[in-house]
Amino acid sequence: MRLRRRHVVPLCLVLGLLMADLAAASGFGLFQHGGRAIGQVGALTARAPDPSALTYNPAAITQLEGLQAMAGLDFNNAEDAYESPTGRFAADHIIQFPPLAYLTWKPKDSSFALGIGLDAPFWYVEDWEPALFPGRFISRRFMLRVYELHPVAAWEMGGGWSIGGGVRYLFGSMEQDDSIISQFFIPGTGNVPVELERNADADVDDLTYDLALHYTQPAWGWGVVYRGAANLKGNGDLDFQPRNVPNIPGLQTQIDQRFGSGSSRQSFEIPRELRGGIWVAPYPELRLELDASWQSWSSLEATSITYSNPIGTLSEEIPRDWDDTISLRLGVEGEITEAFMLFGGVAYEPSPATGENAAPDFPRSDAMVYAAGFSYGFPQISFDVGYSFHEHNSRSVEGQEPLTNPTRSGRYTSSDQVWGFGVRWRFQ
Repeated sequence: MRLRRRHVVPLCLVLGLLMADLAAASGFGLFQHGGRAIGQVGALTARAPDPSALTYNPAAITQLEGLQAMAGLDFNNAEDAYESPTGRFAADHIIQFPPLAYLTWKPKDSSFALGIGLDAPFWYVEDWEPALFPGRFISRRFMLRVYELHPVAAWEMGGGWSIGGGVRYLFGSMEQDDSIISQFFIPGTGNVPVELERNADADVDDLTYDLALHYTQPAWGWGVVYRGAANLKGNGDLDFQPRNVPNIPGLQTQIDQRFGSGSSRQSFEIPRELRGGIWVAPYPELRLELDASWQSWSSLEATSITYSNPIGTLSEEIPRDWDDTISLRLGVEGEITEAFMLFGGVAYEPSPATGENAAPDFPRSDAMVYAAGFSYGFPQISFDVGYSFHEHNSRSVEGQEPLTNPTRSGRYTSSDQVWGFGVRWRFQ
């Protein structure tokens, strides 16, 4: 009978991947951590079967006996482009490596469990060509790289019920760069326009929390997680880089006087999230999970930035007016042998930046996520490898060329690939 069930496992994995046409994912932030999670599009809220439960469902760490550790690295490779009658412009091809490390501990015969995690829940860079890209006067580069330090405590209440939660300290760096045109009056010449690259960065942080509930039985279970909002704020540096300055006596002196180095203050709000999931096991070797996640991106009305240099202070708010999102994620995993497991998944992740709010720093629309991976385990150590492909819808936009062609229509296209690698240790 077990042999027949093993035939069912690969079949269900293939069927799960074929269901991808029913689903679509956003490119801001990473909802996946480690090979097993990436291979199942992050659909682990109800199961949370390894130390990544610290992120997916803190209450579930009560299911992890003894001392367990997990470390891994994600490999992110996004491609974005803007097309219009002006031409085609590709964003820089930036490969990123957000890390993760988790540690959980549940003493023998105890109802309590503790854990601590360090990962990178938001790791985003959009970098356009500074010289030619026509949207550089809106945004030329946006970067938000955020780590999360997350101590957690959980209590197993009995009957399959657990509760948990923790403190989340988010810290990292934020950068917002654009280009501006400034006029300089030169006696005998008149006004001379000069383009300058304006580069502002900041170290940002905030403290927030999460709460979780977990219920499990041998063949099914569910989980719910609430993650509080984080209003990332901080200070950093400001500098200006003039481009193609004409060789006019006195011009460089004026540029240096008006656009010397200074400081910046920036903020960005990571929204609160309510996430839930349910899993079932038609056979002991096969498990399926469906997750849904609501994120309140509508609370991000604007991104603020304050520029200060020797000639004064300028505060700007970049309108966002994003929409709340509801994401759907379906993951499936099956044990082929006692040591070897295959998994896959599909997800729908709508973009919070709708068509009228698209901009060069957040150009990506809704997308499909297709994922697959495998695990191989030994008694005290296991290895996970996962891959997901994010196929974003193309997005028609207007107003992306404000200084050269303000009424011109264009189109953004995007795709992303993510690899994940993880190693898990079990110390009994």
